[in-house]
Amino acid sequence: MIKDKLHTLFCLVFFSSLFSWDNEYLPVELLIDPSAPDILYVQQFQERFMGMSSDDKGYGSFGPKTTQRWKSIISNSDTYENLLNSATALKENSNYQDSNMILHSLIDGHYTPLDIAIKSKFLRAQIYYDLLYYEAAVSYFKILISEDISNEYRKKSLFMVAYILNNNLDMYTDALNFYSQFLKEYKNDDLVESVKYEIEQINNVLVNTKE
Repeated sequence: MIKDKLHTLFCLVFFSSLFSWDNEYLPVELLIDPSAPDILYVQQFQERFMGMSSDDKGYGSFGPKTTQRWKSIISNSDTYENLLNSATALKENSNYQDSNMILHSLIDGHYTPLDIAIKSKFLRAQIYYDLLYYEAAVSYFKILISEDISNEYRKKSLFMVAYILNNNLDMYTDALNFYSQFLKEYKNDDLVESVKYEIEQINNVLVNTKE
């Protein structure tokens, strides 16, 4: 009982830390709220992208010129692609907190391209899986199942849901349902043989449990 409570407390502390906002990897252009721009962020933006200093007129003001420059940057897909690459590299180096902060800004960002938002959600689900939070990983992969059936990350998420249910959570019946859905929707996919193998293993387990 005490061990379970300590584990729950650890989870709460850990996941709250994932959403801390003191992060050097978040670019200043995404930290600016145009409805209530923070002067320090505006100044940093002007220094970086407009070559302005404290001696320049309009320094620290989110005026028309600064707004126009800001819009040109946040509408550039390279801004978000570079961020996703940074989040991926951080995850690969087990820096999950900073990776997740970048993903949070991409997933919730008003200007994030749809394909980048989808990739960001998939990467966040992978972080949960790497950290052995299998229920959270399944829940997040399931979000992507609502995407268009032609989407590659929708397909990968469907497979991962079934895989985790089978191999990590021992929820065999649910796993079979998702694997069956995969075979129905992606009958010619390269993953089909893996799915069939997984189904065979599940059926063997279910037969053995009935004996």
